[in-house]
Amino acid sequence: MIKLGHRGYSEKYPENTMLAFKKAIEGNFDGIETDVHLTKDNRLVLIHDEKINRTSNGKGYVKDYTYQQLCQFNFNYRFKDIDAKIPLLEELLDYCMDKNVILNIEIKTDKIQYLNIEKMTYEMVKEKGLLNKVMFSSFHLNSLLKLRELDDTLYLGYLYEDNYEINKKKVFKYKFDAAHPKYVFLNEKEIEDYHRHGVDVNTWTVNNEDIKNFLSEAGVKTIITNRDI
Repeated sequence: MIKLGHRGYSEKYPENTMLAFKKAIEGNFDGIETDVHLTKDNRLVLIHDEKINRTSNGKGYVKDYTYQQLCQFNFNYRFKDIDAKIPLLEELLDYCMDKNVILNIEIKTDKIQYLNIEKMTYEMVKEKGLLNKVMFSSFHLNSLLKLRELDDTLYLGYLYEDNYEINKKKVFKYKFDAAHPKYVFLNEKEIEDYHRHGVDVNTWTVNNEDIKNFLSEAGVKTIITNRDI
């Protein structure tokens, strides 16, 4: 089973920061899961929320700031003794170029459809020569379809939590490589059904060792976790 650090090693370090990414990769994780947004000046940055309110000492939408403006804020959510800036996707890719890691890059377009973010993300990963290390995911179906139009060899995973049965059918209809449902929907029967359709199961956010062991035995390919379990 593949174990990815959810927004990096986010139990111990500020989420979606280079510190959290490095600690996950240096530690007992196979790679990391992260989220990409687009700034006002078209820079690809790594942050979970559309707004910076929760994870930094600033306020407002990512899309309304330039990258340099975002760098004035401290993205040290839950760890007030740490200084951390918002990272660029390019920084993470550069760090990973010579390492044996797996990256799950989530295109965060389920609320804001950033213009050309799919193409920009794809081209940056391709330019760095890391397409073989990346799985792309999104809650937004059209983002995955846009990525497929760009390159039909990409590994694509459809994220969903609400409307589970409807979205599960979309995985089969569009023949995505993987389903990325929340783990609470998974049991042996569900996992077997995905496998019957030739679909990998990658799930989140698994922070319990017993649940991890069950999922591993049932054939789940990847778990995304905050913890070193």
